[in-house]
Amino acid sequence: MLEAEQTKNLKIESKLPSNVNGRLTWIERFGFGSGDMSYNIVFQFVNAYLLFFYTDVDGIKPEVIATLFLVVRVFDAICDPLMGTLLDKTNTRWGKARPFLLWVAVPLAASTFLCFTTPNFGSSGNIIYAYVTYILLGMFFSVQTISVNSLTGRITDNVHERTVLTTVRMILVYIGILLAISCATPLVKLFGGDNASFGFQMTSLVYAVAGLLLNVFSFMTVKERVVIKKPKKQGLKKTIQVLLKNKPLIILISTFLMFSIGFNIRLSTMVYYFTYNIHREDLVFIGTVLFFGAAFLSNLFIPTLTKRWGRKSVVIISATISLISFAGLQFTSYSSIMIILVWLFICGFFSTPLNTLAWGMLADCVDYAEWKTNVRADGVVISSMSFVNKLGVAVAGTFSAYYLGYSGYVANSDQTLSSLNAIKNMNASIPGILTLLSIIIFCFYPLSEKKYKKMMSDLKKKRKPLK
Repeated sequence: MLEAEQTKNLKIESKLPSNVNGRLTWIERFGFGSGDMSYNIVFQFVNAYLLFFYTDVDGIKPEVIATLFLVVRVFDAICDPLMGTLLDKTNTRWGKARPFLLWVAVPLAASTFLCFTTPNFGSSGNIIYAYVTYILLGMFFSVQTISVNSLTGRITDNVHERTVLTTVRMILVYIGILLAISCATPLVKLFGGDNASFGFQMTSLVYAVAGLLLNVFSFMTVKERVVIKKPKKQGLKKTIQVLLKNKPLIILISTFLMFSIGFNIRLSTMVYYFTYNIHREDLVFIGTVLFFGAAFLSNLFIPTLTKRWGRKSVVIISATISLISFAGLQFTSYSSIMIILVWLFICGFFSTPLNTLAWGMLADCVDYAEWKTNVRADGVVISSMSFVNKLGVAVAGTFSAYYLGYSGYVANSDQTLSSLNAIKNMNASIPGILTLLSIIIFCFYPLSEKKYKKMMSDLKKKRKPLK
């Protein structure tokens, strides 16, 4: 009886545009990508430089920062599910996820600026200030990322169009990351000169304003078409069952967790690698351009490759090739700068498909949950990926900070052999091992293109109103 009742009520609204399953306009593809570009300009800037800002500008000890990152992620553990539940309950004339892009624009921008502002409250006061501002930033990150990722499955349910949509999105994301990270050091110097504190503050303001404008543009250009009406509220027990029965989701988020930890360990310590190991802080810009420029180029090939070989094969093969770059960097001399830059390019190019396609396949996991359990809970499913993403950042940041402290790292000083080896390991062997683990886990991902099409055919029959 319950299944029949839910089947009767699960239906696409009759007044939706006719291109639910068809091609989207380029303006909408770019508009959707702008929402994630906005998020990543800030998010990756924070990942790449906040640890460095805290240690080398604010003068906070690595061990203190490690605890800070853990505490912030505890709050995120609460915020992500709450945001997912809130999104599932939201209904406006603009849709469920789209309005949050507008609502979060100003708070996200403001908290970004505050995070990179040194208040001069004294040692203890600055630490408390860091906790408050970073927790606020994490809360608004939850609102942004869950909303953007929920939109993938609400804009279209065409599997190829989702791939194109996600690819355009990731191209814009990598452009944003490339500009945000590579331009950060020059902008800090431009605005602050020898005053790094003021330089970081003004740089964060530039990124905050850019993110705000991109969010507003995304809100104005995207449309929610695939809107599913749910018959009744689902309790916590039912929600947990939906997640536990979603094998594709469990494998996907486990894969992404390993990838995210490795990626963010490297991202947060790359500036240390160029500054202390190579003694060429000026190469942070070039290294970032090569890494994320390669990621940008890689995204151009993803739709064609996935259409020919399928998403799972593309992820496994490309990630396996990327392992060569991690091994190469581990055993390359610090004086071989050109070879180091080549390894960065190879890594950026071949590690990208896993990141790009994982976010697109998340929408498939939402559909799978509906197909398997007859319950569609976009917010809850997507918040699990959002939480895993931020968990990866937290583990990476905490590990990096503790490892730096354990190895004897001292800010703005010549480093010991132990600390130099730790920095190198966090740029090579450690992310390489985590990438290998992500490949092994993803080999068990069960949704092929053929199975997904069959699943969607079943869903469309269920969603038809019963006479």
